[in-house]
Amino acid sequence: MNQGLPLLPLYLVDFFGAGLMIVLSLLAVRQARRLTRLDPESVLWAYLFWLSIAMVAFALSRSVGHILRFVLVLTGFPSVWQTLAPYSGGFNSLAFAAVAALTFSFYNMHRVFARIREDADKLAAAHRELGNAHADLHKLNQHLEDRVTVRTLELTLSEQKFRRLFEGSKDMIFFCDTTGRVSDINDSGVELLGYEHRREVVGKPLATLFADEEKWSQYYCKLNSVGHIMDFEVEFLRRDGSRLYMMITASAILDANRNLQGCEAIAKDMTRFREVTERLIQSENMASVGQLAAGVAHEINTPLGIILGYTQLLKEDFEQQPEVFDTLQIVEKQTKICKRIVADLLKFSRHTTSGEMTSSSVNHCIEEVLSVVEHSLNMDHIYVQREFADNLPEVVVDRERMRQVLVNMFTNAHHAIGAEGIVGVWSRYNESCREMEIIIGDTGSGIEPTVIGRIFDPFFTTKGVGTGTGLGLSVSFGIIKDFGGRIEVQSPPRDPELVEAGMHTAFHIVLPVETAGDTG
Repeated sequence: MNQGLPLLPLYLVDFFGAGLMIVLSLLAVRQARRLTRLDPESVLWAYLFWLSIAMVAFALSRSVGHILRFVLVLTGFPSVWQTLAPYSGGFNSLAFAAVAALTFSFYNMHRVFARIREDADKLAAAHRELGNAHADLHKLNQHLEDRVTVRTLELTLSEQKFRRLFEGSKDMIFFCDTTGRVSDINDSGVELLGYEHRREVVGKPLATLFADEEKWSQYYCKLNSVGHIMDFEVEFLRRDGSRLYMMITASAILDANRNLQGCEAIAKDMTRFREVTERLIQSENMASVGQLAAGVAHEINTPLGIILGYTQLLKEDFEQQPEVFDTLQIVEKQTKICKRIVADLLKFSRHTTSGEMTSSSVNHCIEEVLSVVEHSLNMDHIYVQREFADNLPEVVVDRERMRQVLVNMFTNAHHAIGAEGIVGVWSRYNESCREMEIIIGDTGSGIEPTVIGRIFDPFFTTKGVGTGTGLGLSVSFGIIKDFGGRIEVQSPPRDPELVEAGMHTAFHIVLPVETAGDTG
């Protein structure tokens, strides 16, 4: 060292350079630390930070070794330095090896961190996608709730419309299940069938409502094979045994395998329409027969008058010859019968002269007729049950012809009973329709359904030979029609009061209520 005084500047540079190395390495560590705090996930800043740490270690090891060497040599302890020098060099080598290791491992570390970053990016992307999906799902859920609310409202409105149609329809609407039983029916259907409550109909086999078993078989087979039925005509049985003429339109309810699970149907009551149609046909037939009867009556009336006149003249000539006289009496009797038939024909054809139309009391007309026919009824133990309404308005009729109608009705009831029974007479007023109704019922055997539609036909009768001509009801029908009214027959009656009275047949004579001035 003494001979090296000229090297003092170099030593000073080495000494102060070692110190500067320490300071710079510490500053590098500080800067690297600041960078890692700004971006903790950066691999490069992490690498530089640890590299700076390693450089600090290397700088400390080398600089401290140099400074310590100068201090020990200058103070006279070179032997101590000789002892510490290997350790200082080894530590320097380790520090430099650490720097080298960090440098060489940076590439692998970078790849690892890149993979980590890639995975992190993918995870972040997946997280973003999951967030977006969650947002879309939340949005869809909100829209779904709105759509469900709207759809529920639409279904509620649709159900309300269907329920109003189901409950408010005047036609019969019903549903059946897999067993063919009625599962539901509207109030109109319950009323048409004559029941009071829906529970009385629900559960009943539909087949029991059909009056004809063959019709039920046709209905079921067609519904099962075709799947629907249009305008199927059938008669339904009401609770009281009467019949309803219905027209059904039905659709089958099928499962996924096309098996019949039930049906839904609408049935329209065509009973009134059928009655009106039959009455119209009957009126047309009677009009045709009336025209024919008028011609025949006029043609027959003249020769019958001649026969009757000559017979009466011959009776005067043969009064002393009993056999001839009796024969002429028979001829006269039969001729008069023929003239009476001709007179009925003329009345039926409405070619006879009508009397004066006047306001008349219905109850008074009935009592006048009963005063004549009631005795003959009582002779056969047939009694008259009167149910007259009070304070009835008068009707405008030909009183003589009205009496004729009532006589025909009471006579018809007498023949229907034969002996021992009741004839019921009711008078009523329907203020809403302004119609007077006379009901004449009897406890006879009733009228067969097969012939009830023909009883007003001319010459049709169910009486024995010689008992009637079959013109009484036809003539009565024509007279009431002339008065602007109508005659209806029910066998058995539908009116509960008549049923309770034991009536088996009821004729309803309906007359319009009007003043005498209304007819002019």
